[in-house]
Amino acid sequence: MDKNLEAVQDSTVAGLGRLAGFFGFSELMGRLYGMLLLSPGPLSLDDLAEGLEISKGSVSMNMRSLERWGMAKEVWVRGERKKYYMAESDFWKVIRNVLSGREMREVQLALQVLGESVEKLKAVENELPADEQKRAAYVLERIADLRSFFQFAQMALETLLASNEAIDFEGVTRIEIG
Repeated sequence: MDKNLEAVQDSTVAGLGRLAGFFGFSELMGRLYGMLLLSPGPLSLDDLAEGLEISKGSVSMNMRSLERWGMAKEVWVRGERKKYYMAESDFWKVIRNVLSGREMREVQLALQVLGESVEKLKAVENELPADEQKRAAYVLERIADLRSFFQFAQMALETLLASNEAIDFEGVTRIEIG
């Protein structure tokens, strides 16, 4: 392979690894996804392990995670008994899988915790000394702001996930600001 092409592929795979880490996934998952995404054909566990210079066991474990998130899928290769994989190249589908799986759960959990906190504080609010009642009112006000934010986030996620249409990323990149 040409050294320039190899350098670009290597830096892209490394960049996807760093990006995956930023979003709370393992760097290795990002690098595996990058290798699959940049490969014109399916890759085996051996191919992936060799390409990233890591153990086949580590590749296997992380590939299960990529499959669970809908970022990769196992494909059948005629005449082969090994497992082969391809990346999901529909980025909208990947984003929807992640948002519906992880982010929506986190928003719902935050709303639940905030609701429980309000109930707990309101249950004892009248029993607090006067100075602590002021503090409790302040805390309840802040929690109300947080709940509003998370309710908006939940609504935005639900709206985004309800759309069956893919985003025209090419059109978005043509938007000129300023």
